[in-house]
Amino acid sequence: MKTKKAKPPRFYFWRKTLSLSDLNIPRRSKRAIDALRTLSLIPSFLGFLYNNRQALYVPVRDAGGAIIIQSSQVDYIVASFWCALAGYWNWILTTSMMRRWIFHYEISNAIVRLITFIIITWCISAYVSSKNGPDQPIRTWMINCSMLLVTAIIRLTIVSDPKYHRKPVIVTEPNLFLKLTIKKVLIYPMSVATCLSVFAVLFQIDRLQYTASQLMVGPVSLNAILPTPTAGTSILILILSSWSHNSFERRDMMRKTGLKLLHDDNLNISVDYRFVIGNPPSAQAQLFTKPTLIREVAQYQDIIMVQSSDLEKDKSRKVYEALKWARSIDQHDYIVKTDDDIFVRWDVILKETSQLDSPSYYWKGLTYRNIPVHILSNAKSINIDYGLPVLPAYTHGMLYLFSRDILHLIVAPNSPRRFITSDGENVAIWLFGFNIHPIHDKRIQDADDVCENDMIGKRMKTTMDMSRIYLNLVSGRPQCNGFKSTACAMCYSCSGKKFGWRSLNLACDEKKGVTLSEMAGFPQIAGIRPW
Repeated sequence: MKTKKAKPPRFYFWRKTLSLSDLNIPRRSKRAIDALRTLSLIPSFLGFLYNNRQALYVPVRDAGGAIIIQSSQVDYIVASFWCALAGYWNWILTTSMMRRWIFHYEISNAIVRLITFIIITWCISAYVSSKNGPDQPIRTWMINCSMLLVTAIIRLTIVSDPKYHRKPVIVTEPNLFLKLTIKKVLIYPMSVATCLSVFAVLFQIDRLQYTASQLMVGPVSLNAILPTPTAGTSILILILSSWSHNSFERRDMMRKTGLKLLHDDNLNISVDYRFVIGNPPSAQAQLFTKPTLIREVAQYQDIIMVQSSDLEKDKSRKVYEALKWARSIDQHDYIVKTDDDIFVRWDVILKETSQLDSPSYYWKGLTYRNIPVHILSNAKSINIDYGLPVLPAYTHGMLYLFSRDILHLIVAPNSPRRFITSDGENVAIWLFGFNIHPIHDKRIQDADDVCENDMIGKRMKTTMDMSRIYLNLVSGRPQCNGFKSTACAMCYSCSGKKFGWRSLNLACDEKKGVTLSEMAGFPQIAGIRPW
């Protein structure tokens, strides 16, 4: 009768690989050995902490827009994974080496060899880190892991060689674990780390190619040539758009509706407009959207592509590149910036602008003053990119107008600039220090449920809304006919309205603009944290 072969204990492989518990070692010596084995994890542990700290520090390092390309958060996260792999291999290597030394030598001699091995690994890790520098985290720990991998392979080669064993019965024991060790300890973790690194590299390549504005250089392309203005006053309109399908529909609707209001032969004014887009945001957009965009450019001749990312978070950088292009032309008296989802009463703006007597440093829009950063919806990013508690007086980014001398102040200084998401606030930051204050115009409104018949700028939720308000104008009806107006618009009277802007703790001055209401009993600046 055949006897069944006894099964090894549960988790026998991992107990033998990660622990020395199955060896008959005195308790005092085992504690010392465990403490020394733990010291082998120090380089990996310090590297893991450093990479995680640097990953959290990246937004602060690149506050206001990175000037140069450095290691990203993805780099440090992947490097942390390689640190964990290095610590895992280091622990297994010291365990296996100590297991062999205890079998062949006295405990004291084995401990001396363990200390020597740990010091060597420390020195190698320090040398590799110093040679690669702090901005090469992945390469540093890939080299450390490669050296540990070579050491582990050499160890396995020696263990599997019969001439290195004293007793014949031991010869077969390493072969029982050789295959499992190679697969579970070396191949599987290495494969996971390598795949993660490959995906990270592909992601970084795509990001650098399509979203890193620092690497985008060259002139403005597409329809960048403008005719020379012939009238007395000239205006350049910059309409921010994008590569998305929704933006394509909005551009098409603007040409059929709002932009038709630009033609007024009774005014001695010359107008040019351009839709502004950035570089394609992804390979998919470049592949599928580019043919449609090329046909649109050929048909309408009213789009420019600036050297900037087309993502929403890089909107201010795209505006700045468009302003640099406008400065290079330098043939318009006024610049108007708006978005492709804004319906603008161009007839009113042109009439009012033609009546201006060439004022110096003219800047007009829906103005906000003394607004603390912490109450804004994008307070987290502004706190990092801007850094001060209160924003300077700024105009809402949906629509604002400024004169040529303001354009020179924004663009002319050849120095690095800070970029935040909202271009309206960013223009104020660029002009901070010149003692220039915007002129408040309450007729520019962003809310969905407000509409006043004298408004000159309103954000449209759909292209049909844009068509409806245009049809109201050409038909002689009030422009807000059919639009929801349950709430009162900012700085307008709230009589008969269900919801008022004063309930938001806001105050409005007809000349200075929107501010926070100062609460009774609080002498500090309205909106500033008292702690």
